[in-house]
Amino acid sequence: VPLSSVVTPEKPIPVFIERCIEYIEATGLSTEGIYRVSGNKSEMESLQRQFDQDHGLDLAEKDFTVNTVAGAMKSFFSELPDPLVPYNMQLELVEAHKINDREQKLHALKEVLKKFPKENYEVFKYVINHLNRVSRQQRANLMTSENLSICFWPTLMRPDFSSMDALTAARSYQGIIDLFIQQCPFFFPPGTPGTPPGSPAQPPPCPPGATVP
Repeated sequence: VPLSSVVTPEKPIPVFIERCIEYIEATGLSTEGIYRVSGNKSEMESLQRQFDQDHGLDLAEKDFTVNTVAGAMKSFFSELPDPLVPYNMQLELVEAHKINDREQKLHALKEVLKKFPKENYEVFKYVINHLNRVSRQQRANLMTSENLSICFWPTLMRPDFSSMDALTAARSYQGIIDLFIQQCPFFFPPGTPGTPPGSPAQPPPCPPGATVP
């Protein structure tokens, strides 16, 4: 099902993604290895099936595990006809990521973000904000922005591995998602409206000991 068919201007986030993320943030942010530990496949399929039949499904009431809900959320993006990060944007992101100067790199990545189709931008922003919140609980869940990017870049970008380009760019792809998670407040400043932000925000200083991928 294409992303555009499950969102509207009034509801820019697919209801299924919203429900999954709300459930995870209410009950599972401290779950060790969240997104790294696989959910039960048949339970994930059951969750998706039940939700398709009833969009008002109460995940807490149904007693699904956090890993099942997290796995179902990832599967949603795997099953989209096109990746959430559009193919025609991926090479531009890779080029921006090659810039050595940290501040220039962040601004260049932000410029590419502004070119995303609106529905992709809105959902990407929502997911990256969520992953940033997960990473802030890393002492409990052991999921740093790097760990989360390793789990998520193949799902969000789905490169064509038959081309050598994608194979050599794999490390860049992971670094790009890591940077989006790590520097989420710069890319998506709190309080900005849903449209791609036009005002130049300054990148926050690197935390001590942190390195830019």
